[in-house]
Amino acid sequence: MANQITDDDLISMLDSHLWVARGGAVALSLPGTLRKALCQAHTVPALGPNSIVKMSNEESRVPADQIDRLWNRIRFP
Repeated sequence: MANQITDDDLISMLDSHLWVARGGAVALSLPGTLRKALCQAHTVPALGPNSIVKMSNEESRVPADQIDRLWNRIRFP
């Protein structure tokens, strides 16, 4: 079972690297920062349930509902 990280912990990791957004099992781009992956997961039409995965530990996963919450927190500077 994947480890879900709290919203506040993820906000503190926005500029950390090696996160990739996925649409279903398909990577939406190359790995980058969590901030970039959030933007991609939010703006690219879903090819299945969107999620974000930490590349060094695929058990660290951000599910679609959490992506939406985080996007709402960061989209207005």
